[in-house]
Amino acid sequence: MFNPFAQGGWPNAANPNAGSSGSGSSPQPSIFGALPYPSRNPTPMFMTFRFTQFSPTIMDSTVIANSRTYFRVKTDAPTVGYTVIYNSANQPTIVIEWLKHPVIEIRDILSKRQTSQWLELSADKTYRTMTARGKTFLWVPDGSHISLYSAGLGAPQIYARIAREEGAVALELTSEAIQIGLLEVAVAAALLFQCGRNID
Repeated sequence: MFNPFAQGGWPNAANPNAGSSGSGSSPQPSIFGALPYPSRNPTPMFMTFRFTQFSPTIMDSTVIANSRTYFRVKTDAPTVGYTVIYNSANQPTIVIEWLKHPVIEIRDILSKRQTSQWLELSADKTYRTMTARGKTFLWVPDGSHISLYSAGLGAPQIYARIAREEGAVALELTSEAIQIGLLEVAVAAALLFQCGRNID
């Protein structure tokens, strides 16, 4: 009697030459690419944006990536009490009003609200919750970084991280974060976290 499973090389008693099902072996991908197989999540690729050219602080700086200017940060110019972040087309994209409880607005993304509501501090003060583009995210201190993760059930996914460098602040974003429109919100959050002012 012909047994197709025995002929195919699957482990079984009828075919002693078939592969063994020894433990510790990991599944191999289909040679035809049609069948899924478990794999580890790949390390995300980051694009780095740097707040540089502090004059004298991050509150007046330039955000560059790949030798291109993406944003310019201006404080108290033209209006005292405001920080305005201009995009590469010189349009005001992010406006922060420095009141007792600062207020932020991000063009086409976030309506005017207090920074403490947008970057809400957790009860145990270990992370901040941020809502943007209809999704909820968490900013979490992570060693020398402040990292942006997805919120909710399942394994958290990293979208961004902020770190201080010599004379600069680095904002690293995954390609997915850029694709789903988190660049402006991450720039705003990075500025708020690194400006040294009270944002609550």
